[in-house]
Parts: sequence; structure tokens; C-alpha cells
Amino acid sequence: MRRGPPILPLSLFAAAFGFEECAIVVYLRRLAFPNGYPGGDPLGLQVASLPVYHLEAAREASTIVLLVVLAWLSAREAGMRWRAFLYVFGLWDIVYYVGLWSITGHPAPLEHDVLFLIPVPWVAPVWAAMAFAVAFVVLGVLGFERRRAPLFGVGLALGLASFIAGGIGASNAYPLWLFLPAIALALAAVPFETIRA
Repeated sequence: MRRGPPILPLSLFAAAFGFEECAIVVYLRRLAFPNGYPGGDPLGLQVASLPVYHLEAAREASTIVLLVVLAWLSAREAGMRWRAFLYVFGLWDIVYYVGLWSITGHPAPLEHDVLFLIPVPWVAPVWAAMAFAVAFVVLGVLGFERRRAPLFGVGLALGLASFIAGGIGASNAYPLWLFLPAIALALAAVPFETIRA
């Protein structure tokens, strides 16, 4: 049986923090868009006042720092810390989007959203972000086949490229030609054959 990161405390943290982030974003959007969030404009945050844009980028950076520290504290081995980070990041992102959609009705799974602002805006449909979040949870729980870990790295790079390409002009269609190999390569690192044995 493969040993994994401490799932229960990581799950509790990720779920609680995902909902907290959801609430913060609801407040930020209400401050920035008192007349309603422009659901048709995934880059709408950029037309808000500059301090709100920078506040949002700082919040995102702080979130990543918290997730990294949690993963660091949850394990002693580098590989297990990496798995813990992927797991908590994926679950946090899932709870965040489910919470945001259930409270505000936006963004729906087929809508585009600004996923991240650092170093440039990442824009993609919510379903694409959720697909990567689920892949991260699976990789966090099941781990990597060491020889195939580079496939995950390439998949992650292609996924990032698809999100950044989606942010270059809000009217651009999301590049499925980057997403499909990205998610396939990321999941190719999962040691499914070891789990079945």
C-alpha cells in the first residue's frame, strides 16, 4: 500500500480555506462592481480601480504562500510535500469555485474566469480549471510514477500556456489543442498499475 500525505487535515484546511477565499472574492467583486459583476467580461477586474487589481494579486500570492507552508509542514520528504501541495491546491480550488457559483451564480462551469493574475492574467473556462484541480487531487492522493514525473511537468507547462493564451485578449477562444495534451500528460504520471497490483 502506497503511503500518502495526511489527507484528513489537508482536506479540512483546503475546504475551509476554499470557502473563505470564495467569501473574500464575493466581497471584492461587490466593492469593485457595485452594479453587478460583468459576467461576460472575464477580464473585468482589470477595469476596476488599480488598487483593487493589486489587492487581488496580493491575495493570490498570499494564498499560494499559505498552501506551500501547509504542504511543507505536513510532510518531511520533498515528494510527499509536493503531493500534499497538489492535493490541497486542487481541493481548495474545487471548493472555491463550487462555493462561488452556489453563492453568486457566477462563474458557471462553461463561463470564462480570471484564474490568476500573476505574472499576467490567466483566463479559461471554469471546467478547464476544475479538470486540473481534479488531476491535482488525484496526483496528490495516488502520487507519481517516478519515471513519468517529467510528463506531469510538461502537462503542467502546457496547461499554464493554455490559461495564459486564454488571457491574451478576452475574445480569444480557449485553446483546447493545448488543454487536451496537457491534462493527458499530467494524468499520465499517476501510477495506476501500481495501485491495481
